[in-house]
Amino acid sequence: MPWFWIWTCLIVASLVVAFFVLRVLWRKLRALFDELGRASEVLDRLSERTQELTEALERIEEARAAEKSAFPDTVAAQKQMALVRGKRKAKKAARRRNHSAKRRTWRDIAVDPRFDRWRKK
Repeated sequence: MPWFWIWTCLIVASLVVAFFVLRVLWRKLRALFDELGRASEVLDRLSERTQELTEALERIEEARAAEKSAFPDTVAAQKQMALVRGKRKAKKAARRRNHSAKRRTWRDIAVDPRFDRWRKK
């Protein structure tokens, strides 16, 4: 007779545990579907915004294509290229001066006896 009560308690306990496990799973499943709903809304808004930006880009490209002429002004283009080349050369020269100044500074530090502590004398 005691086995009957033991098995009855075990079955009731397993049903109670199963109830709580299923309740937790149900709540997590509902939360997952809520998040998926919010994600789909955000995706819809993103696709609308992407479509708007694509249309704007197409309008800009059409305007740019309409602005371009079949025969550009070669003299103006050559002047513009000369200006760009001059700026590039000036930037390169400034970079060389800056690098040489840094190298000079590091060379001065390397030969300065105050910074020669780690070498044996």
